Parts: sequence; C-alpha cells; structure tokens
Amino acid sequence: MIDFKEIEQSGEIWELFSRDFLQQLGFYIETPPNRGPDGGKDMLVTEELKGKFHSQRFRWLVSCKHNAHSEKSVNENDDEKNILERVQGFNADGFMGVYSTIASCGLNDRLEQLRNNKKISEYRIFDHKLIENHLITMGFSQLVLRYFPESYKSVRPIHLILDEFVPLNCDHCGKDLLEALYKKDFSALVASATKYDEDGKHHILDTYFACKGKCDKVMEARMNAKYETITDWEDLSDIAMPNQFLRWIMSIMNELSDENYIYSKDALKKQKQLIMALSQKVFREVTPKERERMLSLVQFGL
Repeated sequence: MIDFKEIEQSGEIWELFSRDFLQQLGFYIETPPNRGPDGGKDMLVTEELKGKFHSQRFRWLVSCKHNAHSEKSVNENDDEKNILERVQGFNADGFMGVYSTIASCGLNDRLEQLRNNKKISEYRIFDHKLIENHLITMGFSQLVLRYFPESYKSVRPIHLILDEFVPLNCDHCGKDLLEALYKKDFSALVASATKYDEDGKHHILDTYFACKGKCDKVMEARMNAKYETITDWEDLSDIAMPNQFLRWIMSIMNELSDENYIYSKDALKKQKQLIMALSQKVFREVTPKERERMLSLVQFGL
C-alpha cells in the first residue's frame, strides 16, 4: 500500500522520515540526523520507562537503512557492522533499526544473541510492513502525505479527527475492524437488531460490529436470543466509501425524523461510535488552523 520508493534512494530523506516517525510514536530525539560522519549511528532517541515506584530513561541507538529501491534485506555484514561497539560507544541501552525493507535472518540472529547474552538490553526492528501498519492505522496521515504523497491518494490512511483515536472493534473477538479495511475488502459488517410491530413501526433495539463469518453468527444469535429480533446489516467496506458514508448518515437522519423508526439508546450510541470511527478514514485531515478554531468553538460552547 505504501510505496517506500517514493523516497529517493539517498538515505538522507529516509533518516528525516525516520526521525519524524519515531517522534510521532513518542520517542524523544536526543541526537537528530545530520550530515557528515556519524560514528555508526543515525540518531539517538530515548523513551521513559515507567514502573510502579520509579521511572527509567532508556536510550536507543537508531540505524536507518533505505534499501527499498534495491529490495535487499538489511544484513549484518554489509549494513550493520559492529553493532555492539556502536551501542556501547554511544552509551545506548538498545539497538533500533528503521528499514524500508526487512532485516536478514543473520542480522536478527545476531541481535537476538546480543540480547540473550545481556550485551544489549533490547533491540527493535521497524521493517517496511510494521511501519506501513503504523502509517495507515494510527493517525499518522500527515507523515504519509508529506513523504508518500502518491500513496496517500490511494490509501486514505486513518487520521485523527478528534483529540484521540476512536476504535472500531469487533464486538465478539475484539479485532480492529478499521485496520482490517486495509487488509481485506468485505470482511466486516455493521448490523442492527430490529423488531417490527403490528403498526409497522421499526424498533432498532441494538447495533453491533463484527467480522463476517463466525463472529457475525455469534453476535446475531446473541441479539436474537436477547430481543427476539431479525438483524439488518451493511458491509463496513461499503459504508467506508465517501459517497456511501454520506448516504448512510442521511438514511439515519431520515429514520430519526420518521415516527415509524424508533432507536433505543444503545443502538443510537453504537451508531454514533460508528460515525466517529469511520470519519477517521473517510474525512480529510484536519489542518492545524481548523483544529485551533475547533478548540476555540468548544471553549465558548459554540
């Protein structure tokens, strides 16, 4: 989904992307990328490890390797030499790789060996798939737009509309259904338990989100046992399309104004959650100016 080749082969831009990516994840950039000899490190970053009684600052030596254009894995012989000496030389606790491909088996084995022998405290590899997963599902859309503008057009990554991420989990297994939208089409649904009375009124008693198949069958049986209703459903992939999202919202509004449709509090709460969650994929990114204006409107109760 994300074409890492959009970043030119020169490693400098990849290092800048890695800096912004790690900063977005919450790391403090102690030593940023710079030009010239770096002594075997591209960055030093730190994070605060919090325990019950005290906190500890953990320092990572970060190595950024951009092999997307050659599609070669990052190996311990050509790309990551003298890992232990580099970590110790910068008084780091652990080693972190940010790669646009993957780490070789030899490199993973070497890092595992260093950790098991307590030569380094920990290691972490952000390969291209793990980075991609963060970029499209965790509200990192500004990074995608800045560094991968062509990919941004087709992916439409998850971005923050409100101050924090609004999840949309399967009500049976807990799977992240927003993330699933990027992996397989038509794999999840939203369903409502509806009862029809003799006067033709539609009582929407509850709503659930579920993976198709087993999870949906479990939830449908649960709803039928609880309410003795039938379930109406729509595919989540369809509702996530901008035009269908608008149609779906309008249909909800029409039903709320129709006396023949009666929503329970539980059903309406779930519908609101769905609107907020899917808006993070359907809507465009909120600009800093718009966010500032929104906060001022909230402050004055407008």
